[in-house]
Amino acid sequence: MKRVNKFRLRPTKEQEKVLFSLCEMSAVLWNKLNYIRRQAFFEGRFDWKEGVDELYNEFKRILGSATAQQIIRKNNSAWRSFFALLKLKNQGKLPSHIRKISPPRYWKDRLSGRRKLMTVIRRNDCYRIEEVRGKKWLVLPKGLKVRITGEIKWRGKQGRLEIFYDDLTGRWYAYQSVEVNQPSAISPEKRAFVDLGVINVITAWIEGEKQPIAFSGKPLLAHWWYWTKKIAHYQSIAKKVNGVNTTKRIRKYYRKRQLRFRHAVNTIIYRFVKLCYEKGVTEIIVGDVGGIRQNNNKGNKVNAMIHNFWSFRYIIGRIITTAENFAIKIKLVKENYTSSVCPFCGTKGRRITRGLFHCPKCNQIMNADVVGCLNIAKKCKAIIPNPSWRGRDNGVLAHPAVLHLGGLQTSPLGILAS
Repeated sequence: MKRVNKFRLRPTKEQEKVLFSLCEMSAVLWNKLNYIRRQAFFEGRFDWKEGVDELYNEFKRILGSATAQQIIRKNNSAWRSFFALLKLKNQGKLPSHIRKISPPRYWKDRLSGRRKLMTVIRRNDCYRIEEVRGKKWLVLPKGLKVRITGEIKWRGKQGRLEIFYDDLTGRWYAYQSVEVNQPSAISPEKRAFVDLGVINVITAWIEGEKQPIAFSGKPLLAHWWYWTKKIAHYQSIAKKVNGVNTTKRIRKYYRKRQLRFRHAVNTIIYRFVKLCYEKGVTEIIVGDVGGIRQNNNKGNKVNAMIHNFWSFRYIIGRIITTAENFAIKIKLVKENYTSSVCPFCGTKGRRITRGLFHCPKCNQIMNADVVGCLNIAKKCKAIIPNPSWRGRDNGVLAHPAVLHLGGLQTSPLGILAS
């Protein structure tokens, strides 16, 4: 399986000049080739070979033959992905979350008009990472040996290296792709069932366990609202003073909001998957919430949480990737009607205040997210023991143990407290 190591480059002033030149000319090559292909596509004629040999011969003397070749291959890959999406669209099989398909873009910032500084280095013989006395060095073409920091998390067959300059922070970064061996699976088979949500990021029940678990999303939501209000404040100032909707400060705040959200989500998912691994889980079954945003209008605040805050596709993607690292299989199932019926008697109930579900037949109040994950388990024909209120000491509880990033907390009704 393929994984990525991320490093921060710490070049000297002389090395930074060489990197600027290398990335600038790499962007020129990409943009020239992309212009030829975009024009051909819009004119209804597309030839993979058009302009390639001329540009390769022009830039191999500047960038080196291997780097020029890799940039052309990366552009080929971008166009193949575009054509694959077009084919899905023509067949009516385009995923519902993709609304617009555009040809590959230029390496250029659309607001400032400046080129995006990045380049691609071929794998194996064109670069290497050296570790000397606890320090790491990236050895590149043109005699560059740049100091790097960052953990080498994945070791294996190294793939290509992508270097880019972040104009918001003024820093250089590198992504190294690595092929690593898939870990061996666990046995015997045991499953975990997951319901995704906004307040509870993950609510799950593991087969054989008495109490479901829920990972609190309230701290994430509080941070998200803080940065959203801050962004809105500076956007209003920028609009009044300069007549623009964004500034460098606002773009930094957008990034900070995203990075903090993703860091917290990644931590939650890692701890959940690791817990599943320790419990002997071999398959995680996740409720697929695809299409939940369609025709969903519940007021400005709720809409903002569902449409802007809740990045459920990112969460599902991270669960899949993290589970692979632990040799755990992932399966997505539709979660239609899993939150509207009692998982123990099948009676239709209703949601009441603060994320609780009331079953009129059992006459019990349950955590709504627990109801969701138990109904997902029923869809997969899992055996759910009778609930605790039917006289079973080892029966399933209808409220979860609440896990926060800082530890474990529980409440009588499973309500998440910040």
